[in-house]
Amino acid sequence: MPANVKANDGYSIRIRRGIIERLGVEILRLAEDSYTEILIVTDEKVSGLYLPKVIMNFQECPKPDGMKLRICELTIDSHEGAKNFQTVAKLLDDMAGLGLSGKCIVAAVGGGVVCETAGFAAGCYMGGVRLVLVPTTLAGMIEVSAWESAFLNLSSGKNLAGMSCCPSLVLCDTDCLATLSPEEYRSGIAEALKTAIMSGEELFRIFERGNVQDNIEKIIEGCIKYRANLTPAMRTKCLGYALGNAVEALSGYGIQHGAALSQGIGITARASSKLGWCSEETSARIINALTRNNLPSECTNFTAGEISQALLNGHKISGSGFDLVVPAEIGGCVTKNIGAGELEGVISAGM
Repeated sequence: MPANVKANDGYSIRIRRGIIERLGVEILRLAEDSYTEILIVTDEKVSGLYLPKVIMNFQECPKPDGMKLRICELTIDSHEGAKNFQTVAKLLDDMAGLGLSGKCIVAAVGGGVVCETAGFAAGCYMGGVRLVLVPTTLAGMIEVSAWESAFLNLSSGKNLAGMSCCPSLVLCDTDCLATLSPEEYRSGIAEALKTAIMSGEELFRIFERGNVQDNIEKIIEGCIKYRANLTPAMRTKCLGYALGNAVEALSGYGIQHGAALSQGIGITARASSKLGWCSEETSARIINALTRNNLPSECTNFTAGEISQALLNGHKISGSGFDLVVPAEIGGCVTKNIGAGELEGVISAGM
C-alpha cells in the first residue's frame, strides 16, 4: 500500500510502487521559477535501468505555461570506497562546468552511496541547493530516507565527515527492489533488522518468522517512521553501527555493508548477554533472526584486537571512552560507555 511519512524537518517521504516513473511530476512541484534546472545524479547500473524513463517523464509531464526546463545528468561510482571528498570535488566541478545555478534541484537516483555523495555535494554547491532523494536499494530506502545528513568516508575510517543535508522530498519506489542482486537485498535486510531490534516487537517478529519478502512495504514504512522520529543525536547511535563500520573499513570495503553490519549486531548481542546487559533470551532471539534471514552473526575475518583498534583509530576515543549501543531488550537499546582499554575485551566477549 502507498504510504507517506513526514520527517521531523517537514519534508515528505513517499513510498509506493512505480513512483520513479512519475519523477518529473513529483519534482516539478518544487519548481519556483519559469526556468528550472534539474541535475540527475546516478551510477552506471541505475542509469541503464531508469535514466531513459526518468528523462522521458520530465519531457512528457505537464508543465506550467512558459516553463523552460533543463535536464542534466552526471554518473558517479557507487562502491563504498568512492564515498569520499575526491568524488564530491569532481561532482562539484562537473556541476560548475555545466553552468548550474544556485537554484538548481539535485535528484539523487541510486543506492546509499549515490544519495549521500550527491547530498553532500548539494549541501555544498553555491551554499546549498535543493535535493530530492530517490533511493533505489532497500538499504538506501531505510538508511537515507530519514537521515537528514550526508556522510563521507575518510582514510582513517567510515562516515567520519558529515554535514546537515535535509532533502526537499524523498521518493521510494518498491518496484526498484526487483533489480537488486541477492547481496544488495541482504544488505538492506540487515539495515531493516537493525531498526526492528531498536523499534520493538511488531517489526522484529516479522524477521523472527522469516517472512520478510511478504511484508517488505510494511517493513520499509515501519523503519522509516521509526527513524523519522529520532533526534539527530540518536540517529548516529544505532545497534551494530560502529562495529559494522569498523569491519567494513578493515576489509577495504570488500565486505558489503549489510554483512559487516550484521556481524556487528551479532557481536554486540553476544557480548551484551555475557556481560549482563541483556538476557540470554534476547541475545538468542537476535542471533536466530540474523540466521533466519541468511545474515552472518560472526566475524571470522578479523580479531577482536583488530576491530578494537579500528574503532580507536576511527573515532579518536578520548578519556571519556566510547559509547557503544547495546540491546537491553527488543525495542529497548541502551548506551554503554566503554573505556579504550576495555574495548577489546567487550568485543572479544561477543566473538
